[in-house]
Amino acid sequence: MNIQKYMTELPHTIGHDISVSKAKNMMHEVGCHHLPVLDGGHLVGVISSRDLNLIESIRGGGETPVEEIMTEEPIVVDPDMDVKEAIKVMMEKRIGSLIIRAKEGRPWGIFTYTDALKVLS
Repeated sequence: MNIQKYMTELPHTIGHDISVSKAKNMMHEVGCHHLPVLDGGHLVGVISSRDLNLIESIRGGGETPVEEIMTEEPIVVDPDMDVKEAIKVMMEKRIGSLIIRAKEGRPWGIFTYTDALKVLS
């Protein structure tokens, strides 16, 4: 089984200069826990709801731009990666998502721990 079957295609994204509070609101509105971060249409990072909650708990953290707390250089994998291998990478790196690169005319996407749980259940 490859992760392309289980990934979210063309996930919601956020700009690098958007505030933590706006990012948190967006996640709530679209019902996700991870957002790829873009700068000029290029992937520069990924932000999780856990990251946002942590910084927002700090006084004044809500206005912090996501680029200051995002994970830079997120792990990007091929869509034909085996689901078990993807889960192994996520566990070893202690991360909640993998970015899936576009390949052979297919869209890019994101594979999260929620997707992994769906596969395992």
